[in-house]
Amino acid sequence: MRNITKYGIFLFGVLSLLTLSVLVLSNPSNENTELENSSNEPIDFGICIDFIPYTHEELKDNSDTIVMGTVKEKLPPRWNTADGKKPNKLLNKIEYPDDIIYTDIVISVDEYLKNPLSSRELIVRVTGGTVGDFSMTTDADPLFNTSEKVLLYLSKDESSSTGNIGPEHFIVTDFYRGKYTLTEDGKAITPDETVTLEELLNAINQTNNNTNETEASDNKETANKETANVETADKQEEFGSTIESNKIPFTSFFWLLLALLGAVSIVRRRQQ
Repeated sequence: MRNITKYGIFLFGVLSLLTLSVLVLSNPSNENTELENSSNEPIDFGICIDFIPYTHEELKDNSDTIVMGTVKEKLPPRWNTADGKKPNKLLNKIEYPDDIIYTDIVISVDEYLKNPLSSRELIVRVTGGTVGDFSMTTDADPLFNTSEKVLLYLSKDESSSTGNIGPEHFIVTDFYRGKYTLTEDGKAITPDETVTLEELLNAINQTNNNTNETEASDNKETANKETANVETADKQEEFGSTIESNKIPFTSFFWLLLALLGAVSIVRRRQQ
């Protein structure tokens, strides 16, 4: 009987230590309640956005304004929080598009090609940038360089994550497909195509009165948004499951020891 008691006390002690270890490892204070990074390398949040490229006519029809101009300035990136700083969240709680880093681009407008505005400067907002030790990138938003000559298809920012933050601004229609880099030899370039500026201006100036084509454009825009939402949901689910899976081995080992304790008790009783 004394031996059984000793075995029980020993196994109970081991079990208690393992339980304490699991609690310590799963304590949010050890995973950093706020986003913290102890390494020298920035933590990168990569966002994959699936979208359907528009034609030139669809770009024109779905844009609130179209401009030619020069990239005057890139403002410092900010989180979409009230103070522009990192959110007070665990890493596995960061969710796109609720939590994003954005960068505002100041464009000096040379010419309005659709719906001219009174201002000779406007702000274009893109997702991505580095704030402190945290960096966010997408495979869809366009990149801008200071002094770059551009032709931009722009839409009002109506997103819940950045639409009401800061001054009036626009987003690029259809992601990088709506931003053309203009070269000195008369070319207009995106990652997907190279056309002449003359061809692009002709496409913008053409009037599209075909109702069926307009309806098809609206349907494609809806499908584009739905596809992007599905892709985002998949990424969020994958990111969350990666973080949580690190705790599964400890839980399994806990139940294994519990089963071992029960088995020892049963064996000792039979020996009596």
